[in-house]
Amino acid sequence: MVTPFSISSSSPFLSPTKSLRSSSSVKVTKAPPLHFLHSKRLLSVSVTSSVQKSDTDSPPLPPKVETFWQWLRDEGVVSAKAPARPAVVPEGLGLVAQRDLSRNEVVLEVPKRFWINPDAVAASEIGTLCSELKPWVSVALFLIREKLKNDSPLRYYVDILPEYTHSTIYCAGQKRSWLNFKEPNF
Repeated sequence: MVTPFSISSSSPFLSPTKSLRSSSSVKVTKAPPLHFLHSKRLLSVSVTSSVQKSDTDSPPLPPKVETFWQWLRDEGVVSAKAPARPAVVPEGLGLVAQRDLSRNEVVLEVPKRFWINPDAVAASEIGTLCSELKPWVSVALFLIREKLKNDSPLRYYVDILPEYTHSTIYCAGQKRSWLNFKEPNF
């Protein structure tokens, strides 16, 4: 089985690309991870090769992740025929393929109605209040507002977001120059 997307808290930041060969001589490539935000640790998304395990070998999903996955099913984002399922893998939380995936096969599509971006904020109830703000600030305010609303249509997604992050966006002065960091220009 292949883990198409794996979120890892033990990420090798700037790890070199590695090529692995499976027993069937199909070349599987491990790419350097893309980093995301997570409480107290960096998360990475990477393509990895895994030995197929039965569902009983995998640790159980956190309840909020199970609820989120069910919400995705209820909203028609994923179906019972989805080629992947969420699972806890050695690299962290990820999507694990249920079968071999074809090249360029769509694993999951997020409908535009669930996109959280500056356009979604502009169309929301707080859009006029956020119109003069930087786009990333307006998105952050939108997420905070959705988290505080008990009846948010995005409740199950917002519930799985981390409370804290160590993003490079919080670096200042000398640390920022070491990273050659530039503020996001959305």
